[in-house]
Amino acid sequence: MKRLLIVFLIIGVVSVGFAADGTEQGFILEEPVAVTSAGQSPGALQFTVVAKMIKLEYTFEKLLSVETVEISQFKTLVLVVGASGKGLGAANIDIEAEILRVKSLAEAANESGVKVVICNLEGESRRGASSDRIVTELAPFADAYFVKSDADQDGFFTSLSEEAGVPLATFEKTVDLKDVLAEYFGK
Repeated sequence: MKRLLIVFLIIGVVSVGFAADGTEQGFILEEPVAVTSAGQSPGALQFTVVAKMIKLEYTFEKLLSVETVEISQFKTLVLVVGASGKGLGAANIDIEAEILRVKSLAEAANESGVKVVICNLEGESRRGASSDRIVTELAPFADAYFVKSDADQDGFFTSLSEEAGVPLATFEKTVDLKDVLAEYFGK
């Protein structure tokens, strides 16, 4: 009887451990991955540096759009969120056009069965009215959130994740994203 109780206790502890890591229900992302900026900050380019560390198969295009790519050729779409006035200006687009571009991508991904990840890689510095608006517009399409922990101090991403019932993985430093990617992509 004691052995049976110990076995159940161990199973319970292991189950709780898996529940904390975001992949408890077999939620695994697949390659190839499309990566684009949602707000034209440098975060998307930083994402590709981290992705290379784990040899993730990805295509990066900072202005990826439904007009330039057939999104169904990918298994995962990563939208790296962070509105940058300088980046939007350099791309010669305004926030409305940027929201339309990334929302159209997310809609197309959703219709094609492509998983959508919303990533805040630059932390609190990429929070603000424009960035939060982009995230809010994309939230209905999110299958997961990867967020630098200081960007969620107010619980913004936690609330969106809980409301939609999708995983939220946080990390302290940019380089720590590699561990999140390795976990979710089974690397």
